[in-house]
Amino acid sequence: MEYNDSTLNRVRHYLKNADIQALDRNDDLPTGYSKFFSVPSTPKDSYNEVYPGIIIGNKQFATNKEELKKIGITHVVNCAKGTRPGQIDTDASFFKDVAIQYLGLQAKDILTYDISKHFEKAANFIDQALSKGGKIFVHCNQGISRSATVVLAFLMMKRGMNFMNAVRAVRAKREVMPNDGFLRQLAILNFELYEAHKTY
Repeated sequence: MEYNDSTLNRVRHYLKNADIQALDRNDDLPTGYSKFFSVPSTPKDSYNEVYPGIIIGNKQFATNKEELKKIGITHVVNCAKGTRPGQIDTDASFFKDVAIQYLGLQAKDILTYDISKHFEKAANFIDQALSKGGKIFVHCNQGISRSATVVLAFLMMKRGMNFMNAVRAVRAKREVMPNDGFLRQLAILNFELYEAHKTY
């Protein structure tokens, strides 16, 4: 599969520098903490609205049905469905009593996992929810990699954003960092959507 190396490298550079800038603004860093060797392992908030009607969040908030309803959630996308460590064991029946519609994706947060096979299904689910005035909670374990990747793919496929613009929009609202394998798959998607048919 093809993709543009320069696009991928620009996105990597932007995300890396965004994390370093976030560290520069953090006054609560422990003594000796080096911004050059580590970035925050978890976002500072349990959830953030990254696009109107789309919230990215973590496992703890995702399994609190009362809190989800309190903030108006109508749909949930679990990007880490499963029973193993790093996965969240929810399904449609878990949310039935609070009338929240559910989509589960059994994605693993590893470089070699093909998350792109979920892009179309997830994008359609999110798009349909928004078209009905819904509010979607997209989550994985920490709300950093899998969930961010799915939302970025939605913005590219359904809202006409290129890879960089989608990353800028989401990263402005939440400290996300998809793994490098996922970034490559998003670069391929970007190539297919916006670059493959260009004439030079």
